[in-house]
Amino acid sequence: MKKLTLPIMLVAALLATKSYAQSNKAYAITAETKGTYNWTAIREIDLSNGNVLNTLYSSTNTKPINYSFINSEGVANRSLQASSPTVNGVAAAAFDAKNNRLYFTPMWGTDLRYIDLNTNELNVVINNDTRFSTGVRVNESNVITRMTFAADGNGYALTNDGNQLIQFTADKTPVIKNLGVLIDSKNNHDISVHAQCTSWGGDLIGDAYGNLYLFTYRNHVFKINPNTRIAEHIGQVKNLPSNFTTNGVAVDANGDVFITSAILTTNYYKVNLATLNATAIVKADNDAVYNIADLANENLAYSAAKNSIVDNDIITKNNISVYPNPVVNKTFAIQFDKLPAGKYSIEINDVNGKRVITKTIAINGLQNERLQLPKASSAGLYFIKVLNTNGKTVFNDKVVVQ
Repeated sequence: MKKLTLPIMLVAALLATKSYAQSNKAYAITAETKGTYNWTAIREIDLSNGNVLNTLYSSTNTKPINYSFINSEGVANRSLQASSPTVNGVAAAAFDAKNNRLYFTPMWGTDLRYIDLNTNELNVVINNDTRFSTGVRVNESNVITRMTFAADGNGYALTNDGNQLIQFTADKTPVIKNLGVLIDSKNNHDISVHAQCTSWGGDLIGDAYGNLYLFTYRNHVFKINPNTRIAEHIGQVKNLPSNFTTNGVAVDANGDVFITSAILTTNYYKVNLATLNATAIVKADNDAVYNIADLANENLAYSAAKNSIVDNDIITKNNISVYPNPVVNKTFAIQFDKLPAGKYSIEINDVNGKRVITKTIAINGLQNERLQLPKASSAGLYFIKVLNTNGKTVFNDKVVVQ
């Protein structure tokens, strides 16, 4: 095939032929009954319709609870044992698919817990490593209310005020690091990741490129680079009821973001991460849904986009990279390294095959080329191709534009 730019129907067909093993289920921290606010029940829900599939734990639990304890010194602190693993409520949970564990932390506690899902028993492991503690809880500022596992395999937990981003591993000897304070991007203007009125609460998800996304209680969205801790405000979720608060977030099998509220019980919503447009979940009936304080599953945003139609041999051979990806504000860069000196052409096409950028550049060693998509460009998937003077393709890639 001489041309890599493909019409939208062919792209869709190619994407459909590859399985990304995305789950359409999530674990939910719910109230004990609909319309109440005690976040102590753990249920499995179907992300296609919001139905409850299974109750893992609730106050009516009759299974014996088996506790074990670990910390940095390997000493059991059994004073932490409670009749309920979710004592005092939970607002942060994350699913570790590799080990089949559901991690969480009590809202007013200082330890990291997980339920081992490999057996039918209720086995709860409590890690009381002091490095997970965010300090004495005198108000809600240092309460951990957001948690997820990222593409790097690490878990991440974040306090309400954004001043403590904690990284933890899920291996036999867990390592916990407090990475420090989130840093507002210079593009955030008057929306700070630390502001209580806009940016507390909510939940975290990860994407296939290693980023974290924070959906806040007030429906604002920040993209976070966990290595630099820079949080960039990318917008606010659109088309939600005025009284909807985002508290639980997960990625469904189609790559949409499934969001739930701890307050509103009329419905759940799904959000297109590129456009931030929300649509109501289609339910089988008009019944109220559970109040949900947090969601957790293994899916990563943009998994399908990252794995589709890329010639990895070409990319690796020429050490060409595109960043940031996903793209914010329609601006990104291509870094060239170890290409023979000479003139090259850059072509960028949308999923309909329409050319949006054509640019000729001269390359002589390591260099970065900054590109700006036209203002009228819509959010979505774009294809990049670099050709040498003989018209041979030396690089294929794609970017997701938010």
